[in-house]
Formats: sequence, C-alpha cells, structure tokens
Amino acid sequence: MKKIRAAIVGCGGIHHSHTSALAEMEQVEIAAVCDVSIERAAATANKFGCIAFGDFESLLNYNEFDVLHICTPHYLHADMAIAAMERGKHVLCEKPMSISYVDALRVAETAERCGVKYGVCFQNRYNKSTEFIRDLLLSGELGAVKGARAFVTWDRDEGYYASGAWRGKIATEGGGVLINQAIHTLDLLQWLVNKPVAGVKASVSTKRLYDFVETEDTADLLLDFGEGVRGTFYATLCYAGNSPVFLEILCENGKVTMADDIRVCKSGAEDVCYNISHPAGEKAYWGTGHAMLIGDFYAAIEENRPFLIDARAAAVSIAILEKAYQDAR
Repeated sequence: MKKIRAAIVGCGGIHHSHTSALAEMEQVEIAAVCDVSIERAAATANKFGCIAFGDFESLLNYNEFDVLHICTPHYLHADMAIAAMERGKHVLCEKPMSISYVDALRVAETAERCGVKYGVCFQNRYNKSTEFIRDLLLSGELGAVKGARAFVTWDRDEGYYASGAWRGKIATEGGGVLINQAIHTLDLLQWLVNKPVAGVKASVSTKRLYDFVETEDTADLLLDFGEGVRGTFYATLCYAGNSPVFLEILCENGKVTMADDIRVCKSGAEDVCYNISHPAGEKAYWGTGHAMLIGDFYAAIEENRPFLIDARAAAVSIAILEKAYQDAR
C-alpha cells in the first residue's frame, strides 16, 4: 500500500503532537519538516528519518509530499495554507486558521477551488467528554438550548511570551487570550449550542503584563444566538494556575456541565455525575484529541469524505473573534 506522505512546517512545541500521532499511523510517513531554525528542523528530521528545510519555499519546491501540517505562528497560517493548496496539497492547520475573517474566507475558497482537504486542529471536539455532551444535546433529551456559559482561567507569564518573538503582538499573534488560548472553548461553545451567533458584545483588557505585551490577557463576551438564546464567556491568563475549562449548556428540561467531570441535571431530578475521560491539569487542558483528529483527517482523505472541522466550520470562530475585537475597540 502506497503511504501518504506528510510534511510539517514549524517545529516548535505543538508540532510534537503531530509527529507523535503520525508516527503511530501505518499508512503515513513523515517525508519532510521545515523550520526557520534549520537546527530545530534537523533535530526532528533526524528523529523520523526525513529531509529538513530551513524555509517554506524550499519545502514547497521539494513537492514530494501529500499533506502539509501547519504549526507556525498565527500570522503565517492562511498564506501558507493557500500556497500549499494551490499546489494540490491537503492541509491540516493548527488554530487559528487565520487572524482575520477575510483570510479565513480566502482559505475556504481556495480549498473548494483546488478540490483538496483542509482542516483545523480544534482537537477538543474529539474528547470523549465533548462527544458525550454533543450526543446528549442532539438527542433532544434535555430539550432546546436556552443558554450557555464558559470560563477559561489559565496562567501565562513573561517567560511564555519571551519564548517566541511573535507572541504578544497584534500583528503576528492576532490578539491574546481569545485567539490563542480560549478559541478552543469558544469553538466548543458555539458548536454545542449549534446556532449561528447573531451578535457579540465584548470587552478585553490587559491586566497583568500590560508593560510586556500588546495583546489582551482577559476578555468577557456576551453572545447572542438569536431567539432569546444567550451565551456568556470569560477568559483570563491572570490566574495562578491552569484550571480545567468550565462549560455549561442550559436547556428547557435541564442542563449539562463540564468541569472536573460531566454532570447532567434534568428538571426535578438530582445531578448525575458521569466519569468520562476529560482533560484536566497542566498541558492536558489542551485536550487529548489531537491523535484522533489527525487520524480522522487522514481517514477523510482516504475515504474522500468531508472532514468535521473544515475551513467553513473553523471560520465560524474566527468570525466571532473578529466581532468581539471590533466591539471591544
């Protein structure tokens, strides 16, 4: 069986989630890696027995790969994806897919025009806890959704921002806690409510590292889903640690809450706690779904079927973020 050849651009911290998943897939081989630090690229290449490049254009010209994994700073995502898709490559991109909604639409249009698969790593959709909540809501057992709320309380210090020159800058990161950390939970919130966001009221501020970064470390949003359905969202990087995300969906006949565990309360009944695998603490709050998401993306290629989080699906969260930033200004 001919293997699908993968290339990775960006050999920073997040690329390990991709290489570890790819290394376990029999039908895939890592063909090339690329990073502005050729030493960093070479270290990954030596580990997986592939070729290393120090610039993206050289990787594209090499051309001996089928799928590009984008693990670079935010501002590079859209243009890299478009350049690769125009050469007939499938693309799996780390969040965010872009730092503007206009660019998100450019990516979507390019994927459709070129007839290739494009996906975004919102891996939390693949967590067992998330799948349980989604299935419960779709079953109609709790009735129609009335509202939702979510809280992200994490910690990012000077060392985090000093780890990359692009971090903490509007032009290269696109924003702060909303577009970088909390976008995963915002995506989950809108996906679980399963209604388009009609309006956003927002405020953002930098409370902790105001003399060190340009971007916000704290944000609160009011999301209008129409028909009286409202969502409230709060995120901060000022906490003393990295707590599990809190998310609650309120329905006509009860509610479901995700925190340290999953709790379902039906009207007039006591809470029922479900012991479902759920990310908590340290880096696990990213979610444990990267490997499942990557596997599903490659399955979508092999089976020629739609991927769950394609460009149009991922662009929804970019649109919400852009509305929030515009309102906050």
